[in-house]
Amino acid sequence: MNIVQYVKKFGGEMFSERPLNEVDSLIFSELSYLNFTGVVRNAAPAHTLGELSETCAEQLVSDTLMPKSNARLLGAILTSKRFKDVSVGYFHEHNDERREIRFAAVTFFWEGGCYVCFRGTDVTLLGWKEDFNMAFRASIPSQKLAADYLLDIAEKTDAPLYAGGHSKGGNLVLYAAVNAPEEVQDRLVAIYNHDGPGFRESIFESAEYLRIADRVHKTVPHDSLIGILLFHSDNYKVVVSRSVLIGQHNPFAWGVENENGFTELPETTKGSKHTDIALRDWISAMNDADRRLFVNALFKIIEGSGATKVPEFTHGFLRKLRGMKKAYKALSEREKTMIQTGGKKLLKLWFRSLRKKPKVSEE
Repeated sequence: MNIVQYVKKFGGEMFSERPLNEVDSLIFSELSYLNFTGVVRNAAPAHTLGELSETCAEQLVSDTLMPKSNARLLGAILTSKRFKDVSVGYFHEHNDERREIRFAAVTFFWEGGCYVCFRGTDVTLLGWKEDFNMAFRASIPSQKLAADYLLDIAEKTDAPLYAGGHSKGGNLVLYAAVNAPEEVQDRLVAIYNHDGPGFRESIFESAEYLRIADRVHKTVPHDSLIGILLFHSDNYKVVVSRSVLIGQHNPFAWGVENENGFTELPETTKGSKHTDIALRDWISAMNDADRRLFVNALFKIIEGSGATKVPEFTHGFLRKLRGMKKAYKALSEREKTMIQTGGKKLLKLWFRSLRKKPKVSEE
């Protein structure tokens, strides 16, 4: 069962009857990817999910990575007692190509609570570039925007606060919660991080994190690639995914066990653990300047394709490949060396990690 089937099967109970759980959180996180621009204002809620699903579903799913799946989710929500009367408001987005920012957040309200949700990595290459910037920046602008947004919503409502996000959204919610004033932290009922990447430096022993640690719920698919990036907590729940490789990251592929939780496994795969080891070793071997050079050079090559969005790579790939080769040739010698040696080093570390015994959590 996936999240669409969950809405159809268990959508008969209101949140007052069965409190928000991790599956509901993933659903709200997926809904944050919808194209709310021009539909939901950065103001108090004026529409419910049911109303939006009925009147403008086509626009909402446009320009999303999985429009068909999102359309099915909205169709299920339209007849769901649990979700259709949830109201949507305070949609805020901030896009700045020069500063490499792709940020969006939205808040869902029901009687007795609200869910502050941060959008993950969208379909744009700029959004992916922003993610990679985490490798060499102490913080990215979207993280600070997330902290400001959480504080703003806390000031606008006295409802119990839930917060979460998927992918980059999981990173943003954790950053926002850790950096929130104590009075806001105290109001957070639960913080959900669905396969979000970690941080350049560990935050998990800080006093600010420890104040909320018992309410942080991290979930990763069993062959996770994204959620193990950078420094991350080893306290997470492993969810069965029906997809493979990067497709594991897709929320619609995650298995749902029952009305309150996901289908779980005791630990991630050996491949995921080996990748975790290799990536940590690779990143720790470079200083911030080298990481910046590598990431910027990599995206110069990708931008040479002429694509601005991920789905565009499926059209005219050979032409895009020629553009990428041309962009590579235009790199400086230092950038070319970094791309060549960085890629070889990562592959070498991955093979070396196969000889290491990964640490397995006993939790």
